[in-house]
Amino acid sequence: MHERASERTGALVIRVWVERNSWPSLKARITRTLDVATEEEVTTGATSIEQIETIVRSWLESYVRSAEIDE
Repeated sequence: MHERASERTGALVIRVWVERNSWPSLKARITRTLDVATEEEVTTGATSIEQIETIVRSWLESYVRSAEIDE
């Protein structure tokens, strides 16, 4: 059995709101990092559910790939 000395932790935070009298009305700010132990983070804006889904899926895929590389 392979034990890791320490686990890497990623984080993704989605802040969403609706702006009335604005098109598109849905707004999101997505901040993410593949490792909270580093200062590397990316912040992206999105204005649709589809954009949010794409960003989240991409981040999850990147996290899994980087975790496999670390093994």
